[in-house]
Amino acid sequence: MKRGPEMVTSPMKKIAELLRNNNGNFAMLAGLTIPVVFIAGSLAVDTTNAMSMKVRLQNAVDSAALATSTRLAQEEGLSLDDAKEFALTFLNGQVEEDLPAFADMSVKPTVEITETKEDGSTVWRVSISMIGTQAVTPMARLMGQDKISVGVFGKSESAVGKTQGAFSMALVLDRSGSMDWDLDGQRKIDVLKSAVGGLLDQIETADPTHNYVRIGASSYNSYMTGSQKLHWKPKKTRDFVNALPADGGTDSTDAFSWAYDSVSAAKEFTQHKAKNGQEPQRYIVFMTDGDNNYSAADSSTKVLCDEAKGAGVQVYTVAFAAPRRGKELLSYCATSSAHFFDAQSSADLISAFKSIGEQASQLNSRLTQ
Repeated sequence: MKRGPEMVTSPMKKIAELLRNNNGNFAMLAGLTIPVVFIAGSLAVDTTNAMSMKVRLQNAVDSAALATSTRLAQEEGLSLDDAKEFALTFLNGQVEEDLPAFADMSVKPTVEITETKEDGSTVWRVSISMIGTQAVTPMARLMGQDKISVGVFGKSESAVGKTQGAFSMALVLDRSGSMDWDLDGQRKIDVLKSAVGGLLDQIETADPTHNYVRIGASSYNSYMTGSQKLHWKPKKTRDFVNALPADGGTDSTDAFSWAYDSVSAAKEFTQHKAKNGQEPQRYIVFMTDGDNNYSAADSSTKVLCDEAKGAGVQVYTVAFAAPRRGKELLSYCATSSAHFFDAQSSADLISAFKSIGEQASQLNSRLTQ
C-alpha cells in the first residue's frame, strides 16, 4: 500500500505534540531522566580522575623506591632512618607536582626498609605503599560520597658486595643530522661520545676481568641503522661509538628492535651461564636529541618498548636537549620516571650516562613490584 504524506510525517507530529503537551507527562519524564544523565556523567568523571591519580601515584612510589634503594647502595653508612626520610622527601616532591591536578588531593605514604646479608652481599629492600584521596564531583556528593581513594604499592631492591651482578646492555644512540649541531661550544655527537665513554668506564671499573657484563650499541638516523653486537669487551662498543658520524633524519624503530632482540636472545643467557653462572639482567639505554621524522616511527617504537618492558628489560632513556615529542616518546619508553633523564646541557648528558653506568654496574638496583 502506498504511504500518504500524513503517514510519513506522523512520528514528527507526535513528537511536536509531546513538546506542546501541557499535561505534565514530558516534564515528568525530563525530571526523571536529566538527574540520571548528570549522575552518570559525574561518575564517569570521578572514575577517570581516580584512574589518573592511581597512575601518577604509582609512578611516584616506583621512582621513590628505586631512588632510595639506589642511594642505600651508593652511600656508605646511610642509616635506615635517614633512608626513610629521603624516601618520604623524594615522594613528596613527586606528588607535589600532581596536587593541583585534583580537587583536595591528599596522600598517606608508608615506607618500610629492610637490610639483609645474602651470599656476601648487602641487600636493601624498599617497600612504599600509599593511599591517595581526592574530593568527588558535586553531583556524586549528593549520593552521599565525599571522597574517592586509591591505593598503590612499589618495591625495589639493591645490592652491593663482593659479587658483581651479571647483565647485558644495548645502547640505542641517535646519530641524526641535529647531533652535528653545536651545544655549549661542542658538537652534540662529540658530547655523546664522551658520555658513553663515561658509562663504559664505570663498567670497566666494576668488571675489570670482563666476566659479568656484555655490552653493545646500535645507532640510527632515518635511513641507516648500524650496530656493534654485544661483547664481553667494552672497547668494542667504545670504538664503534667513537666512529659515529652525524647526518640524516630520525627513525628509532629498527635500532630499538635490534637492541631488544640482542639483550633477549637465548645466546645471552647461554653466554652468561657458561662464564659466570648467573642469569643476566637486561638493559636498554635509548637516547635521542630530536623527534622521529614520522609519527608512525613513534608508534612502532612504543610497541617495541612495551614488549621490552613486559619481558623484564629495564629501559633507561635520555633526552638530549630534545623537543617535546621526542621527550614524550622517551618518557613513555622508560621503565619508570626514575629511568628517564632530561639532559638539557652537555654536562647533564654526561651525568645521565654516568648515573646509568653506576646503577647498572656498581650495584644491582631494580624494581621488584
